[in-house]
Amino acid sequence: MNAKVNLENTEVAIIKGTTPQESVLKGIETLGGISTFIDEGDKVFIKFNLNIPGGFPTNTNFDVITAVVESCKDAKAEKIYLGSFPLKGVSIKKISNLLNLEEYFSGIGAELTYLDNSNLYDETNLKQDHINKIKTDSFSIFNNNDREFLVPKVILDSDKLIIVNQINVNPLFKINSSLLNSSSIVSPKYQEFGVKITDNSEYISLDQYKTNSISAILDIYAIKKPDLVINDLFYVLEGAGPFIYKDSNLKKTNYVVIGKNSVSVDFITLKLLNIETKDDDLIKEAYKRNLGIIDLEKIKILGEVLDENGINIDLCASKLEDINVKNYRVKSGKYCSGCFKFAYHLLNFMKSNLVKDLKYNPNNLFLVGQNPPEPDYYGNILLFGDCAINSTKNSDFRTIKKESKKGNEKKYNTKDKILKKQKSQKKPKNKFKTNDKVLELPGCPPDILDCMTMFMKYYGKSNMPNLSFFKEIIETWVDPKDKKNLRAMGVL
Repeated sequence: MNAKVNLENTEVAIIKGTTPQESVLKGIETLGGISTFIDEGDKVFIKFNLNIPGGFPTNTNFDVITAVVESCKDAKAEKIYLGSFPLKGVSIKKISNLLNLEEYFSGIGAELTYLDNSNLYDETNLKQDHINKIKTDSFSIFNNNDREFLVPKVILDSDKLIIVNQINVNPLFKINSSLLNSSSIVSPKYQEFGVKITDNSEYISLDQYKTNSISAILDIYAIKKPDLVINDLFYVLEGAGPFIYKDSNLKKTNYVVIGKNSVSVDFITLKLLNIETKDDDLIKEAYKRNLGIIDLEKIKILGEVLDENGINIDLCASKLEDINVKNYRVKSGKYCSGCFKFAYHLLNFMKSNLVKDLKYNPNNLFLVGQNPPEPDYYGNILLFGDCAINSTKNSDFRTIKKESKKGNEKKYNTKDKILKKQKSQKKPKNKFKTNDKVLELPGCPPDILDCMTMFMKYYGKSNMPNLSFFKEIIETWVDPKDKKNLRAMGVL
């Protein structure tokens, strides 16, 4: 673990340029040049955004990565590694194969690191004793704040760590900050946020999910603090993100923010984007842990003048009801940030990619959170998450009342005349049956891929043609064999 950052001399450069790579290089020079950060013979690890098999802006701009690699080569770094853990269940090898990353990085003089060892999964003799040796050679167990993390040795053993972070909007933290970026130096298994407490009401009211998330992010950041932090907001994905959705918009700002300390760089980035910082729980907790400065008077800003260059961007929807999905109405009870985050992504995925499917399936109600409002009509009712499922066990919509149409009528013959006995004055009997138009999506929070599978089963494959297509694509990313190997390797 590198030495404690010098909080008294925090410098942050705000740079405006004509291209992203020009802006980054200018920012490095403004801070004293690459030799300020990289010494001859250093082994450098560049941590970038690598979420899914997609391009920019879901992942870091490769032009920016190339510019940083060239700078490190100019400083005569001995070795330049690049890497990141992607989303849960996706192997680095799968992304590399689809995007040709290994060859591309090799061509610019750097090396893609398979932090999950997925480049070895095709070996025929990958037995448990071999796996154990690979794990011992590849990872170190690191304890921080009573949490255990499996950290790649290539990161821990690097002389310098650089974070190259693409700024996009984020449903929980307003933007994808460099602090969030740093959390994926460990696998998704170690980014998970602890055990839920027993009392659902307390868990939700305290928003324990977000509290645990912040704690995990900062615990991971403290393992290996970066020597150079680059927030690339030359282009920002606004409106909906951090993945590309129907409501997303790529906004050009021409800015990058660069410095030595993630907390201060993220703080200035938020200020530049006119996002209120005093209520930012992640920044505040980082400051409380003495991980960085969030005082403008103590941060030396170089380059552009902050007060003269504010940028406004459209943030993510703060309420699930504001995500307008065709033929869906959303009604919320009290929910934690976990259900909000995953419901946000599921609804945006549906809105962006399932337009045809939604035409075939009208009258849907999406209930989320604890004690959501009782439906005012009974179409298809989707219950998202354990809180919604458990708190509505006795709700009226769970059963359907049907009045009996049969009265106590009798017919009989008297002298070839058909006489009809008058109806009994007894009230018709009511029958109740379980409402079979209720789809439960369990989990705390639910897994989105599991939700897709349950959608297919509930609505029928013929009614979900687009989902069927996208599910096949996603299953090429999240391969069952890869998942088995990721578990064996201890990273899933």
